[in-house]
Amino acid sequence: MPRSFEELSPQNFSFNSPLGWCPACEGLGTELGTNQSAIVANPNLSLRAGAISAWPRPSSSPAFAAILNALGEQFDIPLDQPWYQLPPRQQRLVLQGTGDRWVSVKFPGTARPISVQFKGIYPAIEEASRVSYPYRMKLQDLMGEKPCSVCHGDRMREDAAAVRLNDKTLPSLCGLPLNEVLDYLKSLQLDKGQQKIAGDLLNEAIHRLSFLIDVGLHYLTLNRGMPTLSGGESQRIRLAGQIGRALTGVLYVLDEPTIGLHPRDNGRLVQALEKLRDLGNTVVLVEHDREVLEAADRLYDFGPGSGRFGGTITAEGTPQELKRNPRGSLTGEYLSGQKSIPIPLHRRMRLLDESSGPIDDPANVKEAYHPAPGGGWLEMTGCRQNNLRDVELRIPLGTLTCITGLSGSGKSSLIQETLARAVSRYLRRQGPAPGPYDTLSGVDQISRVIAVDQQPLGATPASNPATYTGVFDPIRELFSKLPDSKIRGFKPGRFSFNRAGGRCEDCEGLGQKKIEMHFLPDVWVECDTCHGKRYNLETLAVKYKGHSIADVLEMSIGQALEVFDNIPKIRAPLATLAAIGLEYLTLGQSATTLSGGEAQRVKLAAELAKPNTGRTLYLLDEPTTGLHFDDISKLLKVLNSLVEQGNTAVVIEHNLDVIKTADWIVDLGPEAGIGGGWIVATGTPEDVVTQAQRVHGGPTNGKKRRTKKTVDFVAEQRFRSWTGELLAPILEQDERQELDLFDVAAAAKKKKGDIDIAAVGRQTAAPWQTDGRKWHTETRISRNGKECRWEGSALGWVVDQLAEFDGLKPANWNDQARVEITAEKKAGTGWFFHALTGDEWLLRLSFRVPKGTFNEAELQRKIRLKSVNDLDELPIYNRSDRVRVSQQKGAFQEVVIDVHWLEEIETTEFRQFLKQASSAYLGQVEKTGQSIEDLAPWKVLGRKWHISRKGFPSAKRVAWKAEVLEDLFGVLDDAFARLQPDWSNKTMVAYRISSSKETVAELQTKRRDALYLTLYSKTGQFALGQIASLGKHREITPHRSGQDAIKIELTTAAQVKAKELKAFLKEFVDAVT
Repeated sequence: MPRSFEELSPQNFSFNSPLGWCPACEGLGTELGTNQSAIVANPNLSLRAGAISAWPRPSSSPAFAAILNALGEQFDIPLDQPWYQLPPRQQRLVLQGTGDRWVSVKFPGTARPISVQFKGIYPAIEEASRVSYPYRMKLQDLMGEKPCSVCHGDRMREDAAAVRLNDKTLPSLCGLPLNEVLDYLKSLQLDKGQQKIAGDLLNEAIHRLSFLIDVGLHYLTLNRGMPTLSGGESQRIRLAGQIGRALTGVLYVLDEPTIGLHPRDNGRLVQALEKLRDLGNTVVLVEHDREVLEAADRLYDFGPGSGRFGGTITAEGTPQELKRNPRGSLTGEYLSGQKSIPIPLHRRMRLLDESSGPIDDPANVKEAYHPAPGGGWLEMTGCRQNNLRDVELRIPLGTLTCITGLSGSGKSSLIQETLARAVSRYLRRQGPAPGPYDTLSGVDQISRVIAVDQQPLGATPASNPATYTGVFDPIRELFSKLPDSKIRGFKPGRFSFNRAGGRCEDCEGLGQKKIEMHFLPDVWVECDTCHGKRYNLETLAVKYKGHSIADVLEMSIGQALEVFDNIPKIRAPLATLAAIGLEYLTLGQSATTLSGGEAQRVKLAAELAKPNTGRTLYLLDEPTTGLHFDDISKLLKVLNSLVEQGNTAVVIEHNLDVIKTADWIVDLGPEAGIGGGWIVATGTPEDVVTQAQRVHGGPTNGKKRRTKKTVDFVAEQRFRSWTGELLAPILEQDERQELDLFDVAAAAKKKKGDIDIAAVGRQTAAPWQTDGRKWHTETRISRNGKECRWEGSALGWVVDQLAEFDGLKPANWNDQARVEITAEKKAGTGWFFHALTGDEWLLRLSFRVPKGTFNEAELQRKIRLKSVNDLDELPIYNRSDRVRVSQQKGAFQEVVIDVHWLEEIETTEFRQFLKQASSAYLGQVEKTGQSIEDLAPWKVLGRKWHISRKGFPSAKRVAWKAEVLEDLFGVLDDAFARLQPDWSNKTMVAYRISSSKETVAELQTKRRDALYLTLYSKTGQFALGQIASLGKHREITPHRSGQDAIKIELTTAAQVKAKELKAFLKEFVDAVT
């Protein structure tokens, strides 16, 4: 049926306009469904080369290769053309299928062709997802955003998207890299009529594209979403736009425009900035890059330190002036060479034969070097995410490894989108799907993977360096041990500004109040109640060396280190923060006010200060962003300190000062976008330089070549290492020194004069220890820090009444919030009377008596106490009955009575109750000849008790079958034959070494969700990767004994009977016995 079309205007070609966007997706180009990026792993590859990750490899599957060849022949699909260059019709045929048409395929080894129907990738996945639950789980990673089913990702209305210019539609042009778009536009030949219409437009487009390419963005495509760009890429796009406008008399301010830019492209950026200047504009940059600084007309250096120690212009002048006279200028000292970041004197990775040249075959890398410090290599093969060319990644464990290459060469695709996700999935069995790859090995030597970025520590003022590093916990514990805290009954929670009780309730411990401005950003103002102190007056009254808890939060880290220098538990994390140059930060400084570099170093310091078992993989993406030379030196100090503890640090980086200090380099390239994706060089910095010189020419430092083959021009361009070429002069010029490290263990080690937090306040006896009766009846303080309002004489009267009964011990007053009376005879019956004195309004009296002694209803009639809701004198409501009887496990029931006034209980009925309760309790004591604990079923029945379905904490269904525990005991009997089991605990079976009685394993048998097996080993002896396939969940955490606690959660018989579990348990026993 013929169609008519309206005349198109420029607005009809814009997907940001209702006149031009696709009506289905409104210009977004996507909808929820099968994620094309998970199917088309690398659009730069052809179908024959493996662009479709959901398909078998044609090179390794002859049958599928036959189907692919038949599709190509019968539907005219070019199999050797990159996916992104295929016309939309042919892409749709691959994704949606051939419909009802049959394809004639001649399979290898068959005489006749066979007709098959090609359903297409999307329909096949949709049909497979309906088959069964396991199939749905396998295919879940393929679901996400997919191209719009109407416009197929073009974003534009149908008629506008079909318009062609020399056989190119606008959507297909937008999908090309910028350098290819520029080449295409330059190749257009316009006649005179066309020149009048489009000549100026074409020149303007070429002009603007040239600027984008000049600032190093040639690898981007025109349809790339802005949220996916780095900060540096966004700034350079705006910069190119400004150059294209050719304005004059404008002040341009740029903040770190070199972010994400390889040193090779810095010159392009400098030239673009000089063009802006030469147009008559003023360009002001906040920058740390050496090349940009040296190209500036004038420098202003701020200092002399960071944070509160900065804010002053310490030097100004041309770069040459600062180099000649760097006095007082930290930047000048680095530019002049007076200060520098040294190259390590010894690298952790060394060639076995130092006289040999670069390695031609990457597969031989491991054999050419001494063993990796971490005991192995982390290897991935067949990495194909985005523009990666089926590369093989090898990282020596226990080293500082730099991933280098031009912007857009595939670094983030390789590390962030493939390696990090794959390792995380292996260890945690969850997380986002990694990019396509073939094999992953060496991960069994890793326990954790942590990405350390420059994101803020938190989004509110509640987060600060003290809370993030954990040093605030021992500080709060210290304050709770002080005599003033003991008198008031303050616990560590009292000194938390995140919990009610000690904090200022008006600002909820933030020290600031948020004023919502509706259509404007929210404004934070100082709290007018606590004046920014965060705490109430009662909490601020407790002081250590004259400092309140609020004073401590306002101290700089350097000041706090002096105050707490004799307390190792606090000194260690503070010394770590100070050692990496953060001594100027205050402990309570809001996380939102920290720069990205400061936040990153706080995170690294927190990792360094933790009890470290090694075997952690740290991933950092351009950590030097926004950092000065001196800050980079401090960052390298903490990174190398982490590596010295047995960890591995993998850093994506462009800064040559970091790259030159690395133990290992993996360089990607040689270009960006479709021109990249290969690993062009790998090895130590010296080896990468030698490889670059071998390929591109230049000295080889006297090293022999490993090959006599002639390197042709194509191979030279493919394997050219720009990083190696730029690194060569730096390795020749810069000095070499031993690594600067920080030893956390030395800072935490006890020295003369140190005190333990637990010992603080011991020399001062608490008031309940000197005169317990007076404390509990006269001077007591409630849990909330306020004076108790109930009559203390009521407690004294009850205790005096009980003292008249023979067989009861005198009351024990020596506890802060409890008074206890027990029997004189030790029969294992436990306490008889507890008085809980920590409530502000009510004294709680508890009595333990044999079951059946009292009936709650009858007792309430005898002891008539009004509900607190009916007492106008007490400002408390909705409390439970004041006389209660509850049945306890075992032979006892508990009677609880809440009292406020003495007159409520100074009655005949209450005296009778005391007499009856004490008589019943003492009678039970006389009957019991053996300790009740010894008669407990778990001690009598042992193994049978643990297998039984009794003793679980609640009435909910147990998630695992009883047979699972029986099978597990069978496995443990075999694996733990040399260990002695202890069945006498109610909920846990302990396994001990017979000779030393040391507990090396525990099995929790009475938890409803799973069986929990915990194994104790030396720190770092086992890695999480070794147990990643065991049980339902598993983890390795530091234990209070100083060992590693290996926790395995088991729920099914298959998990218990797994060969891997049996093998690991035997390996564990051999290691600990």
